[in-house]
Amino acid sequence: MRPTLPVDSDRIRQLRILCQKPRHLEEIWSWHVLRRFSIYVTLMLSRTRVTPNGISWCSLLFFALTGWFLLIGEAWGYLLAILCYNLGYLCDCLDGELARLKEITGRLGVYVDTLIRAMSIPILTGVSLAVLKETGQVEMDLLQGTLIYGATLIGTLGLLVPLAYNYVGLKADESDPVSDMRTSSAFMEWLAFFTGMPGFFALFLIAVLTEMVLPLPLVSWVLIAFLGVTALKTLARMYLTTSKLK
Repeated sequence: MRPTLPVDSDRIRQLRILCQKPRHLEEIWSWHVLRRFSIYVTLMLSRTRVTPNGISWCSLLFFALTGWFLLIGEAWGYLLAILCYNLGYLCDCLDGELARLKEITGRLGVYVDTLIRAMSIPILTGVSLAVLKETGQVEMDLLQGTLIYGATLIGTLGLLVPLAYNYVGLKADESDPVSDMRTSSAFMEWLAFFTGMPGFFALFLIAVLTEMVLPLPLVSWVLIAFLGVTALKTLARMYLTTSKLK
């Protein structure tokens, strides 16, 4: 079973089977939204000199920009952050599809994908700085925020570059106890969605658009709630994962 659109031709359906992952390996946002049309973008890219690794680097860049746009503290900045996040997520779908279509495999793709996962750290930094600006806790201009965000980004990559390189050599399985729980039931899958970044940016879009019309501090509430949920989720992940290693 693969995600489809009513306009899909037989060729597109065959390409979906060839290039896209089955349902149990996909998250809700990628399955129900991004994968529906990503195959059409993949088909267009296959006729160019664009490589899967090039798309992976674009994904890394979009995710890095996501956290930076949150620093602006204005509705247009938040909307650009939401756009960049979804473009980064889309590129993360496209690189694998294009690699399967062109039958290209290599260690560099695994390496960049590992760095992409680490982008949650700078994005969370952007969320935290946005909370401080939204609640008036600090007076911080864009230059100051950029310096803090840039230091976090550099520190994250500085730590993850050697770890990502070692991960490629290990060729370890991507699953962990928490990820396995996500696929255990529909409830757990939706819970993972709303407590993760795809769900956050979906709710964040609603909050930003609503606050543009109504004088409600929805943006602050969503940002703060996401930080709290992420903290609890991280503690739960640490406990469950550590218990499996005993």
